[in-house]
Amino acid sequence: MVKFAERLTETLKLKGLSFSAFARRIKVTPNTVCKWCNGDREPNYEMLLLITKELEESTDYLLGLSD
Repeated sequence: MVKFAERLTETLKLKGLSFSAFARRIKVTPNTVCKWCNGDREPNYEMLLLITKELEESTDYLLGLSD
């Protein structure tokens, strides 16, 4: 899911959110967010839904299925 890592990183930057700030909002560690952004890990389904809700983005966009 390389596209997810790219889109998550891009969206966090556009919204002015650091890994730490976003991690606090979704109740995970900053290290977890860092690993998602580096493409080392992927969120599970429930976490993906929470991410999209918090960022106000669609899952299709974050997964690279739409622009």
